[in-house]
Amino acid sequence: MYFDFDIIKSTVDIEGFFINLTPLRVGSGKETNLEASADLAVYRIGNYIVVPGSSIKGVLRSYAESLLRGMGVDVHDPWEYQKIEKEFEKVGDASQKPCVICGLFGSTNLMSHLVVFDATPAETPKLFIKTGIAIDRDFAAVRPGVLYSEELVPPNVRWRLHIRLTNIPFPNPENGDERVQLLWELLYTWKTLGLQLGSRKSVGAGLTRLVECRWKRYVVRNGRVVEDGEGEI
Repeated sequence: MYFDFDIIKSTVDIEGFFINLTPLRVGSGKETNLEASADLAVYRIGNYIVVPGSSIKGVLRSYAESLLRGMGVDVHDPWEYQKIEKEFEKVGDASQKPCVICGLFGSTNLMSHLVVFDATPAETPKLFIKTGIAIDRDFAAVRPGVLYSEELVPPNVRWRLHIRLTNIPFPNPENGDERVQLLWELLYTWKTLGLQLGSRKSVGAGLTRLVECRWKRYVVRNGRVVEDGEGEI
């Protein structure tokens, strides 16, 4: 199970919008250009501001792992390669499968069944610059001579979301597929409590909330890709 990329059974597109409720910065590293307006800039592709799909996927995976651990499930980290190897050594027939996290997000041994595309703003936001200071932890005071500036996206910007699922029976689990229930929990949490993206999380930055979202399912019938239902999340 989960080793099913040789046959396309279904594709589900999840599309909608999320907003950042607090200032957001998904960074591109420290700027070295002398003409740069800030030391720490937001990530861009060319002149376009984006939230990388890899950042969104990483947050979803991390939260999914925390949810399962809260349920008492022993979840390995993505870099625990020996555990992953042992897990896949046990997969001897179709009745056995890797953990639900690997089955959804992939691992070094299995391609991901979930793709998150880069998120772009619905309208070009007007960025702002914030000056920061460094704290001397020993003296509990401002460290002199260490100032930096960071570029931030203001609150209430709408971002386009696009997630694609391959061979995951969303929205209704078939044969008790645990990945579907986990996906619903992730999307519900994002829509109600919100999830934080980017840097400066400990000071409240990057809180986002899913505001509009729909799914559309496609299946293969008689050699053709056809729609097989849609709905709201």
